[in-house]
Amino acid sequence: MQGIAEAITLDGLGPARQNGANPIPRCRMGSEDGCPMPKIYKICPDWMWREAEAAGTFRGAPVDLADGFIHLSTARQLADTATKHFGGQHDLVLVAVDVGALGDALRWEPSRGGDLFPHLYRDLPLGAVASVETLPLGPEGRHLFPAGIAEQIEREAASDVTAAGWVRGSGENFVGLVGPFWARLDGDATRYGFLAERRHLNRGGRVHGGMVMTFADQALGNAALAANEDRPQVTVQLDTHFISGVKEGEFVEARCRVVRKTQALLFMAAELVVAGRVVATSAGVWKMREP
Repeated sequence: MQGIAEAITLDGLGPARQNGANPIPRCRMGSEDGCPMPKIYKICPDWMWREAEAAGTFRGAPVDLADGFIHLSTARQLADTATKHFGGQHDLVLVAVDVGALGDALRWEPSRGGDLFPHLYRDLPLGAVASVETLPLGPEGRHLFPAGIAEQIEREAASDVTAAGWVRGSGENFVGLVGPFWARLDGDATRYGFLAERRHLNRGGRVHGGMVMTFADQALGNAALAANEDRPQVTVQLDTHFISGVKEGEFVEARCRVVRKTQALLFMAAELVVAGRVVATSAGVWKMREP
């Protein structure tokens, strides 16, 4: 059981359709032509964006006009926005917007789940648009975001996690493939966490149970290692019960405790939670072994 403990002990749409002097590059999914990826985005039907290009400005979708502002999303918020408002829809585009070009008309206001969303209280000028990309629907009914979006989601979320006092572990081998895992000191105890990424999801769009169990094993193993003063150990039993699904972008935290300790065995238990919501419980036994 290595990694976190070490960190904590301190150690498609064709050519661009241009309007005026501000051409907007249209990128194909999977292209590597260097299209910029700003921080905020607008999803809309392709026909609606064609009209905006013809008019030289985007005035908003019907919901935007009704609410008095244009709804935008950060990279981290995109997946939920697509699922909630555009589920099953084809012929969509993803419009990337340069935050710095919007000025004071851009406001960050609480919306879905209390999260702060970018709202634009003016028309969206084409000069503020960095790129427009196709947003195809995948075979499993989920929209396929470009790789650059996934990378930006990870950067934004990791920044939030770091700001909350979590330390990134330096796992190797298998842990390095599925991690990173995080840790944070909480009094005399250490809490462990991981950030759900797209690569962790199953076909249903939720974190795969195998990933949840891997995290539980790693978190409980690190807690056991601390309790037995870093003596070598192996997992001999692990039972996990799944209670609620975990979505991409959510941070899963393991709250571990020692249930019983003998000369040879450690009995451990943990609750895995997302923002106070229990998503799984896990219990296991670790056996101390000779060096």
